[in-house]
Amino acid sequence: MILILLSLTIDFSGSIYTFKEYPIGGEKYIMVDALVKKMHLSFHYDNDKGVMTLQKERLITLIPDNPFIRIEKDIHQLVVPPLRLGGKPMLPISSLDLILSSLLNKKAVFKNGILEIETSINLYGIKWTTEPSLTRCSIECSPTLKHFFSKNNGEWVLTLFNPIYNKEILNTTARGLINHIEIEEGDGFLKIRFKTKDDLPMDMIRKKKLLNIEVRKFEKRKIKTIVVDAGHGGKDPGATHRGIKEKVLVLEVAKKLASRLTEDGFNVIMTRTKDEFIPLKERTRIADETHADLFVSIHCNAAPNKKSMHGAETYFLSAAKSNWARTVEATENAAVRFESENSADIPDLDYILNDLAQTQFLEESQQAAIYIQESMIHRCNLYNRGVKQANFYVLRLNYMPAVLVEIAFITNVKDRKYLRDGKFLEKAANAIAEGIEQYAKEHL
Repeated sequence: MILILLSLTIDFSGSIYTFKEYPIGGEKYIMVDALVKKMHLSFHYDNDKGVMTLQKERLITLIPDNPFIRIEKDIHQLVVPPLRLGGKPMLPISSLDLILSSLLNKKAVFKNGILEIETSINLYGIKWTTEPSLTRCSIECSPTLKHFFSKNNGEWVLTLFNPIYNKEILNTTARGLINHIEIEEGDGFLKIRFKTKDDLPMDMIRKKKLLNIEVRKFEKRKIKTIVVDAGHGGKDPGATHRGIKEKVLVLEVAKKLASRLTEDGFNVIMTRTKDEFIPLKERTRIADETHADLFVSIHCNAAPNKKSMHGAETYFLSAAKSNWARTVEATENAAVRFESENSADIPDLDYILNDLAQTQFLEESQQAAIYIQESMIHRCNLYNRGVKQANFYVLRLNYMPAVLVEIAFITNVKDRKYLRDGKFLEKAANAIAEGIEQYAKEHL
Protein backbone atom coordinates (compact mmCIF):
# COMPACT_ATOMS: atom_id res chain seq x y z
CA MET A 1 0.00 0.00 0.00
CA ILE A 2 1.34 3.36 -1.03
CA LEU A 3 0.28 6.46 0.97
CA ILE A 4 0.19 9.60 -1.15
CA LEU A 5 0.46 12.87 0.78
CA LEU A 6 -1.06 15.75 -1.17
CA SER A 7 0.68 19.09 -0.93
CA LEU A 8 0.28 22.66 -2.14
CA THR A 9 3.22 24.42 -3.78
CA ILE A 10 3.65 28.20 -3.53
CA ASP A 11 6.21 29.93 -5.72
CA PHE A 12 7.03 33.20 -3.98
CA SER A 13 9.29 35.23 -6.31
CA GLY A 14 11.36 32.12 -7.06
CA SER A 15 11.31 30.69 -3.53
CA ILE A 16 9.39 27.41 -3.36
CA TYR A 17 7.27 26.50 -0.32
CA THR A 18 5.20 23.37 0.16
CA PHE A 19 2.26 22.89 2.51
CA LYS A 20 0.42 19.75 3.46
CA GLU A 21 -3.15 19.69 2.16
CA TYR A 22 -6.02 18.59 4.40
CA PRO A 23 -9.15 17.38 2.58
CA ILE A 24 -12.20 18.41 4.64
CA GLY A 25 -15.78 18.10 3.43
CA GLY A 26 -14.81 17.92 -0.21
CA GLU A 27 -12.53 20.98 0.06
CA LYS A 28 -8.80 21.33 0.62
CA TYR A 29 -7.23 23.34 3.43
CA ILE A 30 -3.79 24.24 4.78
CA MET A 31 -2.81 25.10 8.34
CA VAL A 32 -2.52 28.79 9.19
CA ASP A 33 0.44 28.10 11.51
CA ALA A 34 2.52 26.68 8.65
CA LEU A 35 1.62 29.59 6.35
CA VAL A 36 2.46 32.18 9.00
CA LYS A 37 5.83 30.60 9.75
CA LYS A 38 6.99 30.16 6.15
CA MET A 39 5.59 33.42 4.73
CA HIS A 40 6.61 35.48 7.79
CA LEU A 41 3.11 36.75 8.54
CA SER A 42 1.79 38.25 11.75
CA PHE A 43 -1.04 36.23 13.29
CA HIS A 44 -3.34 36.66 16.28
CA TYR A 45 -6.29 34.64 17.47
CA ASP A 46 -8.79 36.10 19.93
CA ASN A 47 -10.22 33.13 21.85
CA ASP A 48 -12.96 35.22 23.46
CA LYS A 49 -14.31 36.62 20.21
CA GLY A 50 -13.30 33.71 17.99
CA VAL A 51 -11.63 36.11 15.55
CA MET A 52 -8.26 35.63 13.86
CA THR A 53 -6.20 38.27 12.09
CA LEU A 54 -3.41 37.93 9.55
CA GLN A 55 -1.17 40.84 8.65
CA LYS A 56 1.73 41.70 6.36
CA GLU A 57 1.25 44.65 4.02
CA ARG A 58 -2.46 44.57 4.82
CA LEU A 59 -4.68 43.31 7.62
CA ILE A 60 -7.19 40.50 7.10
CA THR A 61 -9.79 39.49 9.68
CA LEU A 62 -11.39 36.02 9.56
CA ILE A 63 -13.88 34.08 11.65
CA PRO A 64 -13.90 30.25 11.53
CA ASP A 65 -16.98 28.78 9.83
CA ASN A 66 -17.84 32.22 8.38
CA PRO A 67 -17.25 32.72 4.62
CA PHE A 68 -17.08 36.52 4.96
CA ILE A 69 -13.65 38.05 5.61
CA ARG A 70 -12.56 41.65 6.03
CA ILE A 71 -9.58 42.98 4.09
CA GLU A 72 -8.80 46.31 5.73
CA LYS A 73 -12.30 47.89 5.61
CA ASP A 74 -13.72 45.88 2.72
CA ILE A 75 -15.83 42.73 3.08
CA HIS A 76 -15.25 39.76 0.73
CA GLN A 77 -16.99 36.41 0.53
CA LEU A 78 -14.94 33.22 0.17
CA VAL A 79 -16.15 30.15 -1.69
CA VAL A 80 -15.87 28.16 1.54
CA PRO A 81 -15.16 29.43 5.06
CA PRO A 82 -11.96 29.09 7.09
CA LEU A 83 -12.14 26.40 9.78
CA ARG A 84 -10.68 25.25 13.05
CA LEU A 85 -9.69 21.61 13.18
CA GLY A 86 -8.61 20.23 16.54
CA GLY A 87 -8.10 23.81 17.70
CA LYS A 88 -5.89 24.61 14.68
CA PRO A 89 -7.06 27.35 12.26
CA MET A 90 -7.23 26.29 8.59
CA LEU A 91 -7.51 28.30 5.37
CA PRO A 92 -9.27 27.07 2.22
CA ILE A 93 -6.85 26.64 -0.69
CA SER A 94 -9.54 27.81 -3.12
CA SER A 95 -9.24 31.35 -1.71
CA LEU A 96 -5.50 31.51 -1.01
CA ASP A 97 -4.87 33.62 -4.13
CA LEU A 98 -7.20 36.33 -2.80
CA ILE A 99 -5.88 36.07 0.75
CA LEU A 100 -2.17 36.16 -0.13
CA SER A 101 -2.46 38.81 -2.85
CA SER A 102 -4.24 41.03 -0.31
CA LEU A 103 -1.82 40.29 2.52
CA LEU A 104 1.31 40.81 0.44
CA ASN A 105 0.11 43.44 -2.04
CA LYS A 106 1.46 41.14 -4.74
CA LYS A 107 -0.16 39.39 -7.64
CA ALA A 108 -1.07 35.81 -6.67
CA VAL A 109 -2.50 33.40 -9.26
CA PHE A 110 -2.86 29.64 -9.62
CA LYS A 111 -0.98 28.26 -12.64
CA ASN A 112 -0.90 24.52 -13.34
CA GLY A 113 -1.79 23.78 -9.73
CA ILE A 114 0.96 26.02 -8.30
CA LEU A 115 0.15 29.27 -6.52
CA GLU A 116 2.54 31.82 -7.99
CA ILE A 117 3.13 35.09 -6.17
CA GLU A 118 4.57 37.41 -8.74
CA THR A 119 5.67 41.00 -9.14
CA SER A 120 4.44 43.51 -6.59
CA ILE A 121 0.97 44.82 -7.33
CA ASN A 122 0.72 48.60 -7.70
CA LEU A 123 -3.01 48.84 -8.43
CA TYR A 124 -4.97 47.43 -5.50
CA GLY A 125 -8.65 48.12 -5.94
CA ILE A 126 -11.51 50.45 -6.88
CA LYS A 127 -14.14 51.81 -4.51
CA TRP A 128 -17.20 53.96 -5.17
CA THR A 129 -19.02 56.71 -3.34
CA THR A 130 -22.39 57.81 -4.70
CA GLU A 131 -24.53 60.65 -3.41
CA PRO A 132 -27.22 62.72 -5.16
CA SER A 133 -24.74 65.47 -6.04
CA LEU A 134 -21.46 63.52 -5.94
CA THR A 135 -19.99 60.42 -7.55
CA ARG A 136 -16.45 59.44 -6.59
CA CYS A 137 -14.40 56.58 -8.03
CA SER A 138 -11.47 55.98 -5.66
CA ILE A 139 -8.61 54.01 -7.18
CA GLU A 140 -6.22 52.62 -4.57
CA CYS A 141 -2.71 52.32 -5.92
CA SER A 142 0.96 52.74 -5.16
CA PRO A 143 1.95 56.41 -4.67
CA THR A 144 4.60 55.90 -7.35
CA LEU A 145 2.15 54.71 -10.02
CA LYS A 146 2.34 57.17 -12.93
CA HIS A 147 -0.85 58.49 -14.49
CA PHE A 148 -2.32 61.06 -16.85
CA PHE A 149 -5.82 62.53 -16.78
CA SER A 150 -7.44 64.45 -19.62
CA LYS A 151 -10.62 65.08 -21.57
CA ASN A 152 -10.78 63.87 -25.15
CA ASN A 153 -13.75 63.92 -27.55
CA GLY A 154 -16.33 64.31 -24.82
CA GLU A 155 -14.95 61.64 -22.49
CA TRP A 156 -12.56 61.77 -19.55
CA VAL A 157 -9.61 59.41 -19.74
CA LEU A 158 -7.41 58.22 -16.88
CA THR A 159 -4.27 56.50 -18.17
CA LEU A 160 -2.25 54.41 -15.70
CA PHE A 161 1.26 53.50 -16.80
CA ASN A 162 2.73 50.03 -16.12
CA PRO A 163 -0.03 48.97 -13.72
CA ILE A 164 0.11 45.52 -12.11
CA TYR A 165 -3.27 44.27 -10.89
CA ASN A 166 -5.77 41.46 -10.68
CA LYS A 167 -8.37 41.85 -13.42
CA GLU A 168 -11.10 41.07 -10.92
CA ILE A 169 -10.86 44.61 -9.55
CA LEU A 170 -11.95 46.13 -12.88
CA ASN A 171 -15.64 46.98 -12.97
CA THR A 172 -17.38 48.73 -15.85
CA THR A 173 -20.68 49.28 -14.06
CA ALA A 174 -21.66 52.95 -14.40
CA ARG A 175 -22.90 54.62 -11.24
CA GLY A 176 -24.41 57.89 -10.07
CA LEU A 177 -23.36 60.87 -12.21
CA ILE A 178 -21.12 58.63 -14.37
CA ASN A 179 -23.20 56.96 -17.07
CA HIS A 180 -20.52 55.09 -19.04
CA ILE A 181 -17.19 53.40 -18.22
CA GLU A 182 -14.91 51.64 -20.65
CA ILE A 183 -11.68 49.79 -19.89
CA GLU A 184 -8.81 49.55 -22.37
CA GLU A 185 -5.93 47.26 -21.41
CA GLY A 186 -2.71 47.64 -23.37
CA ASP A 187 0.96 46.79 -23.23
CA GLY A 188 2.27 48.90 -20.36
CA PHE A 189 -0.89 50.92 -19.76
CA LEU A 190 -4.47 50.80 -18.58
CA LYS A 191 -7.01 53.37 -19.74
CA ILE A 192 -10.27 53.99 -17.93
CA ARG A 193 -12.70 56.08 -19.98
CA PHE A 194 -15.56 57.90 -18.26
CA LYS A 195 -18.58 59.74 -19.59
CA THR A 196 -20.65 61.90 -17.24
CA LYS A 197 -24.30 62.78 -17.22
CA ASP A 198 -25.14 66.12 -18.83
CA ASP A 199 -21.46 66.52 -19.75
CA LEU A 200 -20.59 67.46 -16.15
CA PRO A 201 -16.94 68.30 -15.41
CA MET A 202 -14.78 65.65 -13.78
CA ASP A 203 -11.83 66.18 -11.43
CA MET A 204 -8.93 63.97 -10.40
CA ILE A 205 -7.53 64.48 -6.90
CA ARG A 206 -4.53 62.46 -5.72
CA LYS A 207 -4.29 61.76 -1.99
CA LYS A 208 -1.32 59.51 -1.29
CA LYS A 209 -2.53 56.01 -2.22
CA LEU A 210 -5.85 57.18 -3.67
CA LEU A 211 -6.66 58.61 -7.07
CA ASN A 212 -10.11 60.13 -6.59
CA ILE A 213 -12.10 60.67 -9.78
CA GLU A 214 -14.97 62.98 -8.83
CA VAL A 215 -18.07 64.30 -10.53
CA ARG A 216 -20.18 66.89 -8.73
CA LYS A 217 -23.50 68.41 -9.64
CA PHE A 218 -23.77 71.94 -8.38
CA GLU A 219 -27.06 73.69 -7.86
CA LYS A 220 -27.76 77.25 -6.88
CA ARG A 221 -28.21 77.28 -3.12
CA LYS A 222 -29.08 79.66 -0.36
CA ILE A 223 -26.15 81.24 1.42
CA LYS A 224 -26.44 79.86 4.94
CA THR A 225 -23.01 78.64 6.02
CA ILE A 226 -19.98 80.89 5.56
CA VAL A 227 -16.37 80.00 6.29
CA VAL A 228 -14.33 82.98 7.44
CA ASP A 229 -10.63 82.35 6.95
CA ALA A 230 -8.10 84.55 8.78
CA GLY A 231 -4.99 84.26 6.62
CA HIS A 232 -1.60 83.05 7.89
CA GLY A 233 -1.12 82.49 11.66
CA GLY A 234 1.34 80.83 14.03
CA LYS A 235 4.74 80.34 12.43
CA ASP A 236 3.48 82.08 9.28
CA PRO A 237 3.24 85.81 10.11
CA GLY A 238 2.18 86.88 6.64
CA ALA A 239 3.25 90.38 5.61
CA THR A 240 5.16 92.32 8.26
CA HIS A 241 6.28 95.95 8.38
CA ARG A 242 7.39 98.19 11.23
CA GLY A 243 6.12 95.88 13.93
CA ILE A 244 2.78 95.17 12.26
CA LYS A 245 2.02 91.52 11.48
CA GLU A 246 -0.63 90.57 8.98
CA LYS A 247 -1.64 87.47 10.93
CA VAL A 248 -2.70 89.62 13.93
CA LEU A 249 -4.70 92.17 11.94
CA VAL A 250 -6.62 89.68 9.82
CA LEU A 251 -7.57 87.58 12.82
CA GLU A 252 -9.10 90.64 14.47
CA VAL A 253 -11.05 91.49 11.33
CA ALA A 254 -12.13 87.86 10.87
CA LYS A 255 -13.47 87.67 14.43
CA LYS A 256 -15.43 90.90 13.97
CA LEU A 257 -16.75 89.68 10.61
CA ALA A 258 -17.81 86.34 12.11
CA SER A 259 -19.61 88.12 14.94
CA ARG A 260 -21.50 90.39 12.53
CA LEU A 261 -22.50 87.56 10.23
CA THR A 262 -23.68 85.46 13.17
CA GLU A 263 -25.86 88.34 14.34
CA ASP A 264 -27.31 88.47 10.83
CA GLY A 265 -28.37 84.82 11.09
CA PHE A 266 -25.62 83.09 9.13
CA ASN A 267 -23.93 79.93 10.32
CA VAL A 268 -20.26 80.95 10.57
CA ILE A 269 -17.23 78.68 10.76
CA MET A 270 -13.75 80.12 11.32
CA THR A 271 -10.66 78.30 10.12
CA ARG A 272 -8.76 79.69 13.09
CA THR A 273 -9.75 81.69 16.18
CA LYS A 274 -6.29 82.18 17.65
CA ASP A 275 -2.67 82.65 16.60
CA GLU A 276 -2.04 79.17 15.21
CA PHE A 277 -0.76 77.78 11.94
CA ILE A 278 -3.38 76.07 9.78
CA PRO A 279 -2.11 74.48 6.51
CA LEU A 280 -3.77 75.80 3.38
CA LYS A 281 -5.23 72.42 2.48
CA GLU A 282 -6.71 72.10 5.96
CA ARG A 283 -8.52 75.41 5.47
CA THR A 284 -10.17 74.20 2.29
CA ARG A 285 -10.95 70.83 3.90
CA ILE A 286 -12.84 72.60 6.67
CA ALA A 287 -14.95 74.43 4.09
CA ASP A 288 -15.61 71.35 1.98
CA GLU A 289 -16.51 69.02 4.85
CA THR A 290 -18.91 71.54 6.40
CA HIS A 291 -20.61 72.01 3.00
CA ALA A 292 -20.20 75.77 3.27
CA ASP A 293 -21.96 78.07 0.82
CA LEU A 294 -19.25 80.74 0.70
CA PHE A 295 -15.56 80.90 1.60
CA VAL A 296 -14.02 84.29 2.47
CA SER A 297 -10.28 84.59 3.16
CA ILE A 298 -9.06 87.79 4.85
CA HIS A 299 -5.58 89.22 4.17
CA CYS A 300 -3.52 92.44 4.17
CA ASN A 301 -1.43 93.50 1.21
CA ALA A 302 2.24 94.47 0.99
CA ALA A 303 4.55 96.00 -1.61
CA PRO A 304 7.92 96.70 0.09
CA ASN A 305 9.47 98.08 -3.10
CA LYS A 306 6.44 100.15 -4.06
CA LYS A 307 5.33 101.82 -0.87
CA SER A 308 3.06 104.18 -2.79
CA MET A 309 0.71 101.28 -3.59
CA HIS A 310 -2.43 101.48 -1.46
CA GLY A 311 -6.08 100.55 -1.32
CA ALA A 312 -8.26 97.46 -1.23
CA GLU A 313 -8.66 94.66 -3.76
CA THR A 314 -10.66 91.45 -3.84
CA TYR A 315 -9.77 88.28 -5.72
CA PHE A 316 -11.56 85.20 -6.98
CA LEU A 317 -9.98 82.02 -8.32
CA SER A 318 -8.77 82.00 -11.90
CA ALA A 319 -5.53 82.44 -13.79
CA ALA A 320 -3.78 85.67 -12.80
CA LYS A 321 -4.49 88.35 -15.41
CA SER A 322 -1.82 90.91 -14.53
CA ASN A 323 1.74 91.09 -13.25
CA TRP A 324 0.54 92.50 -9.93
CA ALA A 325 -2.06 89.76 -9.53
CA ARG A 326 0.69 87.20 -10.11
CA THR A 327 2.82 88.95 -7.49
CA VAL A 328 0.05 88.82 -4.88
CA GLU A 329 -0.69 85.22 -5.84
CA ALA A 330 2.94 84.23 -5.30
CA THR A 331 3.06 86.07 -1.96
CA GLU A 332 -0.03 84.41 -0.50
CA ASN A 333 0.88 80.99 -1.93
CA ALA A 334 4.31 81.26 -0.29
CA ALA A 335 2.64 80.11 2.93
CA VAL A 336 3.11 76.59 1.55
CA ARG A 337 6.76 76.76 2.61
CA PHE A 338 5.62 76.60 6.24
CA GLU A 339 3.85 73.32 5.48
CA SER A 340 6.93 71.48 4.25
CA GLU A 341 7.33 69.43 7.43
CA ASN A 342 3.89 67.92 7.09
CA SER A 343 3.21 68.20 3.38
CA ALA A 344 6.44 67.39 1.59
CA ASP A 345 4.76 64.47 -0.12
CA ILE A 346 1.84 66.49 -1.47
CA PRO A 347 2.50 67.18 -5.16
CA ASP A 348 1.12 70.16 -7.06
CA LEU A 349 -0.90 67.60 -8.98
CA ASP A 350 -3.30 67.63 -6.03
CA TYR A 351 -4.23 71.14 -7.08
CA ILE A 352 -3.70 71.57 -10.81
CA LEU A 353 -6.70 69.86 -12.38
CA ASN A 354 -8.96 70.52 -9.40
CA ASP A 355 -9.42 74.09 -10.57
CA LEU A 356 -11.96 72.61 -12.97
CA ALA A 357 -14.39 72.25 -10.08
CA GLN A 358 -14.09 75.94 -9.29
CA THR A 359 -15.18 76.86 -12.82
CA GLN A 360 -18.66 75.94 -11.66
CA PHE A 361 -18.49 78.92 -9.32
CA LEU A 362 -16.38 81.47 -11.19
CA GLU A 363 -19.36 83.65 -11.97
CA GLU A 364 -20.72 83.47 -8.43
CA SER A 365 -17.27 84.01 -6.90
CA GLN A 366 -16.77 87.02 -9.14
CA GLN A 367 -20.15 88.45 -8.14
CA ALA A 368 -19.41 87.97 -4.43
CA ALA A 369 -16.03 89.65 -4.92
CA ILE A 370 -17.67 92.62 -6.65
CA TYR A 371 -20.17 93.17 -3.82
CA ILE A 372 -17.46 92.93 -1.15
CA GLN A 373 -15.09 95.23 -3.04
CA GLU A 374 -17.76 97.88 -3.63
CA SER A 375 -18.76 97.80 0.02
CA MET A 376 -15.14 98.10 1.19
CA ILE A 377 -14.55 101.17 -0.98
CA HIS A 378 -17.82 102.82 -0.05
CA ARG A 379 -17.56 102.33 3.72
CA CYS A 380 -13.79 102.47 4.36
CA ASN A 381 -12.67 105.36 2.16
CA LEU A 382 -10.02 103.21 0.48
CA TYR A 383 -8.57 103.49 -2.99
CA ASN A 384 -10.34 101.07 -5.31
CA ARG A 385 -7.85 98.60 -6.76
CA GLY A 386 -10.68 96.54 -8.18
CA VAL A 387 -11.74 92.91 -8.42
CA LYS A 388 -9.03 90.65 -9.78
CA GLN A 389 -8.28 87.04 -10.63
CA ALA A 390 -5.46 84.90 -9.26
CA ASN A 391 -4.73 81.26 -8.56
CA PHE A 392 -4.57 81.15 -4.76
CA TYR A 393 -3.98 77.78 -3.10
CA VAL A 394 -6.39 78.64 -0.32
CA LEU A 395 -9.22 79.06 -2.84
CA ARG A 396 -8.52 75.77 -4.62
CA LEU A 397 -10.47 72.60 -3.89
CA ASN A 398 -13.32 74.65 -2.43
CA TYR A 399 -16.53 73.39 -4.00
CA MET A 400 -18.33 76.68 -3.42
CA PRO A 401 -17.95 80.36 -4.31
CA ALA A 402 -14.70 81.62 -2.76
CA VAL A 403 -13.02 85.02 -2.54
CA LEU A 404 -9.89 86.50 -1.00
CA VAL A 405 -9.96 90.06 0.36
CA GLU A 406 -6.81 92.20 0.62
CA ILE A 407 -7.97 94.91 3.03
CA ALA A 408 -5.15 97.45 2.70
CA PHE A 409 -1.36 97.75 2.37
CA ILE A 410 0.80 97.29 5.45
CA THR A 411 3.67 98.90 3.54
CA ASN A 412 1.81 102.16 2.74
CA VAL A 413 1.91 105.00 5.30
CA LYS A 414 -1.76 105.98 4.94
CA ASP A 415 -3.09 102.43 4.83
CA ARG A 416 -0.88 101.41 7.74
CA LYS A 417 -2.40 104.20 9.83
CA TYR A 418 -5.83 102.76 9.04
CA LEU A 419 -4.74 99.27 9.99
CA ARG A 420 -3.49 100.44 13.38
CA ASP A 421 -6.95 101.83 14.14
CA GLY A 422 -9.34 99.41 15.80
CA LYS A 423 -12.33 101.42 14.55
CA PHE A 424 -11.12 100.99 10.97
CA LEU A 425 -10.81 97.23 11.42
CA GLU A 426 -14.38 97.19 12.75
CA LYS A 427 -15.48 99.22 9.73
CA ALA A 428 -13.67 96.85 7.34
CA ALA A 429 -15.36 93.82 8.92
CA ASN A 430 -18.78 95.46 8.60
CA ALA A 431 -18.06 96.41 4.99
CA ILE A 432 -17.17 92.82 4.09
CA ALA A 433 -20.28 91.62 5.91
CA GLU A 434 -22.50 94.02 3.98
CA GLY A 435 -21.01 92.82 0.70
CA ILE A 436 -21.74 89.23 1.71
CA GLU A 437 -25.29 90.15 2.73
CA GLN A 438 -25.91 91.82 -0.62
CA TYR A 439 -24.59 88.74 -2.41
CA ALA A 440 -26.71 86.43 -0.26
CA LYS A 441 -29.90 88.34 -1.15
CA GLU A 442 -29.55 87.16 -4.74
CA HIS A 443 -29.81 83.56 -3.50
CA LEU A 444 -33.00 83.90 -1.49
